[in-house]
Amino acid sequence: SSPALFNGALILLTYHQPMAHLLSLDAASGKTTWRVERGRDVNSYSTPLVVQAPGGPELIVNSSEGVSGHNPSTGQLLWHIQESNRFPIPMPVFHDGTIYTSRGYRSGPYMAIRPGGKGDVSKSHVLWRTDTGAPYVSSLVHYEGQLYMAGDVGVLSAIDARTGRRTWQERTGGVFTASPVAADGKIYLLSEDGQAIVLAAGASPRVLARNRLSARQLASPAISGGRLFIRSDAAVFAIGK
Repeated sequence: SSPALFNGALILLTYHQPMAHLLSLDAASGKTTWRVERGRDVNSYSTPLVVQAPGGPELIVNSSEGVSGHNPSTGQLLWHIQESNRFPIPMPVFHDGTIYTSRGYRSGPYMAIRPGGKGDVSKSHVLWRTDTGAPYVSSLVHYEGQLYMAGDVGVLSAIDARTGRRTWQERTGGVFTASPVAADGKIYLLSEDGQAIVLAAGASPRVLARNRLSARQLASPAISGGRLFIRSDAAVFAIGK
């Protein structure tokens, strides 16, 4: 789990055995601003995400207990969707007022959630839910009305973000641990063996390019200033003009 920044605070999701807690530190001094204990046998490998809900900002957490929203200023639990998962790894994404998240682990479920709820929101704020098919490790990416995901068995999928229905599915081979990224009408995917696949965003699968890096690729790429930045075990690549 990576930290999240919010209003000058560094928020850490330290959900692991034997004790789990949410921790907020002042980013300038490192002093604790709040800490909320979550008890035993709760774990998460996911990175938390702060989103803007109708009632104010919410910290979204994907954990072995389920998906939950917290007050990022205090750590207080606001809402939850109870659903056990052994290894929750993917982090949520947020677009146009909707949270999209996959639970991870063995082709787990993925769903769309409306923020701003109170208590158990599994029947009131889940816009749609698909029981199986999501990646084990990598997160989803939202781009131009579609959710794109790359599984650990070499299957790529596009999902209609509004309805949750699958738009297309394509087997390309490879194991995808890195999350896909999107820009300039394209989806970029990197497999563990260094294969870089460039897809055209849209309603049908269309591979624009395949390239091979001579490096193992686990980390998700980043896009900035017209360049694609890729970190392997031993090097960082900058690809672009």
